[in-house]
Amino acid sequence: TDEQRLQWAGKRLLCREFRHEELQILTESLDQLTAFYRDHAAEAAELIETGESKPDASLDAKTLAAWTMLCNEMMNLDEVLNK
Repeated sequence: TDEQRLQWAGKRLLCREFRHEELQILTESLDQLTAFYRDHAAEAAELIETGESKPDASLDAKTLAAWTMLCNEMMNLDEVLNK
């Protein structure tokens, strides 16, 4: 589930699970990103093509783009940067 994925990321980034309030914020952000990339497929494709590795063609580009940006947001949390 999305919550399981988010908690997995929290454990790797923060060495703890996200609190309920944090999960709500992340879930809302994921919903917004998913809606944006659903309506902007070209931007999603461009985003996931950036970088050295090629995206897995079996994954939905719009979903992958949303998760990519959400992970970017999580990695820029003060708690992650100052850990």
